[in-house]
Amino acid sequence: MILLTNLPIDTSNFYAPHYSSYVEGETYQGAEENIVDVNNPPKGWWKKELDKKRGRNRPRQTVSLDEFVSDASSKRKRVK
Repeated sequence: MILLTNLPIDTSNFYAPHYSSYVEGETYQGAEENIVDVNNPPKGWWKKELDKKRGRNRPRQTVSLDEFVSDASSKRKRVK
């Protein structure tokens, strides 16, 4: 905290937006489109992260349970 007291308020990248809003008598709103709500992330964000980590480039497709079972059983028959 002591290091932050020596920052120039009007030219600092951190303090400048807050300071200019304070001087104008307004409250600082910030870049709201860049703020991500931690408690309510976008739907399916974890699938995108896993795909990115594992190097998957193809899009995911919705598969019914019957298609999944038949595909798994046909692969098992091919392996034997």
